[in-house]
Amino acid sequence: MSASTDADSREIHHRIPATPERLPELRRTLSRWAEDVGMPDEQREELTLATYEAMANSVEHAYLDTPDGVLDLHASCDEAGTVTVTVADYGTWKPESPGDGLRGRGLRLIRALTTDSAVTRDESGTTVTMTWTRPAPGSGDESAGDEDQAP
Repeated sequence: MSASTDADSREIHHRIPATPERLPELRRTLSRWAEDVGMPDEQREELTLATYEAMANSVEHAYLDTPDGVLDLHASCDEAGTVTVTVADYGTWKPESPGDGLRGRGLRLIRALTTDSAVTRDESGTTVTMTWTRPAPGSGDESAGDEDQAP
């Protein structure tokens, strides 16, 4: 696995062969990185699931005509705590097909789990960009127990 991490770990990049057996290790690496940059547990789970789905789509669909494809994963966290992840392949886009209702939910899942997402397709491949914005302090469950306390 080709990998790079900047000095303060706010950014990672991995290039791997686009094969199913390589994805679990990369998923674990991404989850550890998200924990290291302070991503809340629930968002880290969403990031891990959405990114795994994007990587699985690349592995399954991008390289139907060639067994030697690669997948690039890039993740960064800015000063405000916004995390952006891109998954890129260099294969061909497989158009969505009307299925049996059991498949074809990956992009909808990604959209539901992210603050923002986009899919870019061109002759060089497909890139899925996903963003998570850190919740504002006090906007989550942190204050849920305050109501039960006596004055």
